[in-house]
Parts: sequence; structure tokens; C-alpha cells
Amino acid sequence: MRPTPGPTNPDLKGEPLMPTTEKTLRVLIVDDNRDGADALGLLVEALGNQVHVTYGGTQALDVATAFRPDLMLVDLVMPGMDGCDLVKRLRQISSFARTKIVAVTGLKDEQYKTLAMQAGCDSVLIKPAALTEIQAVLASVGLEVSDTGQSPKRPQARPSLGAERRLPMEDARRIRSERPSRNLTQAECEAAICDGIIRFQEEYLGWRSEQILSHFLKDLLVVRIRGALTLAERQLGKSLSPDKGRDLIKQARKQLLELARPMLESLVHEAAGMKVLSMHHDISTVTGEEFVIFSLIETPCFESPHGK
Repeated sequence: MRPTPGPTNPDLKGEPLMPTTEKTLRVLIVDDNRDGADALGLLVEALGNQVHVTYGGTQALDVATAFRPDLMLVDLVMPGMDGCDLVKRLRQISSFARTKIVAVTGLKDEQYKTLAMQAGCDSVLIKPAALTEIQAVLASVGLEVSDTGQSPKRPQARPSLGAERRLPMEDARRIRSERPSRNLTQAECEAAICDGIIRFQEEYLGWRSEQILSHFLKDLLVVRIRGALTLAERQLGKSLSPDKGRDLIKQARKQLLELARPMLESLVHEAAGMKVLSMHHDISTVTGEEFVIFSLIETPCFESPHGK
């Protein structure tokens, strides 16, 4: 059987799209035009990158904190919080002070480019952006990442054992009982939460996803679930209009999580020793990646990795 050809590059006479860099980039796309945002997301993903798409400036703040992008492609005209306001807010956060942010807009007047640059954008692309322009932006970010071995725009997260293994809660209880502090290390806590989410999926949602990552950002716990869309949900998204399909999938997921919220909050409380204030949910129907963000009453105290 011949392999199915991948997306093609019209500028290369039908040759398959190739990754722009050898380094996979994390790219966040923010645009209230869902069809345009998804199309751009699929293109950037086809170029060999990890993509998350969100459809408004307000939710983009939370998503950016969780996703930690190397590059953001941001529309300027959006309801609620427009692109310029979003970029200004991001630039006030130290971890995004040097993140590459490119405005992608249909506004061609020079004054809008000036406003975008004053807000903190690194450059401006005019819709519809050419493939070569998108590739050039990705290549410029990828070069910076490759030159240093890590992105200079934000501190790299400490490798988490929670992303590498699972720690059953009964084992976490045993470990805690053997320590004078009764605290888990951060890695152990993250691993226990990963195991708990996987068990929750198996017992209450009827599917299993091993690709679950969790990490703490001060008083936030971010859980990322990769590729968790069921076949039924994918078919639902395709059978209806794109907007209706997306909305129904997100609505169904949110209802499931709200029903399970006490259970999930109890899991986090037992692992981290902190109560949950709020829970935010988002899902990308482009990548299938799901985010659950728990806001805690305060930053948890963890056992030192070198403690006994």
C-alpha cells in the first residue's frame, strides 16, 4: 500500500510540506475567526510544530500560561480583549517578556501596524499570510531555540517525573506516611495526579489516555491531556458545521468535568495538600489537547527531592 501523501506546498509544485525547523515549536494561535484560526493551526501543525488554538483574548491569558508557547500568532480585532490589549498584558508577565509574538491581521493601514508594534508585537503579517511568511517566522523562532538548545524567551520547566511515570495514590499515601514532613516531592505529587486522572478516565469516561502531563506553576496546577478526543466526538465535529461541532464537544466535556469536579478536587487536595478554588477547562479540536487548570488556595509545600 502506498503511503498517503501529506499536505502540499503550493510554492513547491506539489512537494510535501516539510518541517520548517528540526526543533518542534509550541505555537499558540489566538483569533476569534474560528475557521481561519483552525486553518492556520492545521498549517503550522503540518509544518512540524505543536499547536494550540484559542478563540479570544481573555481566555488566551490562561491558555498561554498553561501552554508556554515559543511563538504566538495573534489577531488584532477581537471582541472583549483585542490583540493589542492581550499583547500588552502578556508583556507585563515576566515569562512572556521575550516570547515571540506576531500579529496576524486583515487591517492593512500602517497605523494598525504601528499600534501592534507599540503594544509589544515583534512583527505584523497581513491576512491572508503567505506560506513563505509563516515559514520565515517559524524558522526565525526555531533558529533561536536551536542556537541555545533551549528557548531564551522563557525559563524551561523543570523535567517532571509526573510526565514520565505514574504513582498510584496508595503508594503516595505510603510514601507520605514514611516521611516526617508528610509531604510528597513535586514530581511525586504530579505523578500521583497523572495516575488519578487516568483512573478517572477509565472508570467514569470509558476511555484511556496515557499522554497526561501535570505541573505546578506556583498556585496553579495545569493538567494537559493529549489526544483524548473519542472517535464519536471526532465524527460529531465532522458531521456538523465546524462551529456547532466544536461547541457541542466542549460543552459535553465541560459537563462531564463539572459532574466529576468534587472527585477531581479531592484528588488534587490529597496529592498536593491544598484545596481548589476554581477549575478552568479548555480543549483544542485542532490538536485534541485538553487543559484542566486548577487554581489552589495557595502554593503547595513540597518535600525536597533530596529529603529523606
